[in-house]
Amino acid sequence: MAKNENKRVYELIIALKPLLPDDVRKEIHKEFIDWVESMGGEVLDVDVWGKRYLSYDIDGQSEAYYIIYNYEISPEHIAEIRRKIQLKQEILRHMIVEVDYPEEIGTRIKKKVIKI
Repeated sequence: MAKNENKRVYELIIALKPLLPDDVRKEIHKEFIDWVESMGGEVLDVDVWGKRYLSYDIDGQSEAYYIIYNYEISPEHIAEIRRKIQLKQEILRHMIVEVDYPEEIGTRIKKKVIKI
């Protein structure tokens, strides 16, 4: 398959509620990968930070479980991904940014990998 020049690389960071069971986190992970692939994109890297303290409480939570995704997709699909993420009650916060240096993806030290 030829690489589509219209695709761009994005980074998504999600902060999940800290007390979610592992199977719920895995389901959210699988859903995100399925969304990206169904829109013709590709998940390039997943970095699981795990549970971290928040600087301030969000919805009564002082901790969150962080997962960072790097993925390649056409820009017109970003709004749909944001919409789907906002519908997930398990996600406290999220942020999507375009990656300036995609060649550096995957060069960070991995702490944990989600196995589906």
